[in-house]
Amino acid sequence: RQLLLRFRMFQRRLRHFVIHNVLHADDPPHRLALGIAIGVFVAFTPTIGFQMVLAVFLAWLLGANKIIGATLVWISNPATIIPIYYPCYVVGRFILRQRGVSFRWWRELGSPPEGWWDGVVFYWNRFTEIAVPLWVGCLLVAIILGYLSYRASLSAICIYRMKRWGQLMPPLAKPKRHDRGVPQ
Repeated sequence: RQLLLRFRMFQRRLRHFVIHNVLHADDPPHRLALGIAIGVFVAFTPTIGFQMVLAVFLAWLLGANKIIGATLVWISNPATIIPIYYPCYVVGRFILRQRGVSFRWWRELGSPPEGWWDGVVFYWNRFTEIAVPLWVGCLLVAIILGYLSYRASLSAICIYRMKRWGQLMPPLAKPKRHDRGVPQ
């Protein structure tokens, strides 16, 4: 019962965020949808720790909504790292036609060769065996999901705004007036 109440509270907060912060923002639909796409794209890249900075930079560079982009990178968080990145790693392995790491790989990881440089080369090779397929899979999935989220959110924002206001930009809260009493 409490789980259901928590889910309903989460659903209410999510609806409030989407309706009031995304659909009513004073940005054109393209900027909002691009911010969403950038946030989704960056969330699916293995750049944990730099995702918000990267999303804001890309949003600034491409002229998208920075707040929405930075907010959506929290799709990938400590609770969702494995469900997001493991399938991307599997996709990368499939594309590169690589096998997964075996138990032998893990056993060898604990006993590196002697010598400082040999150890560096050993661990670098082990790192790239995981990192390269992860990056390839993550970039492919990120591009696809970013594009799909852009198209879906652009359509949803346009449809919502046309139904709500009959226009794509939200109406002004207060009409603009000149300070000197000269009518517009």
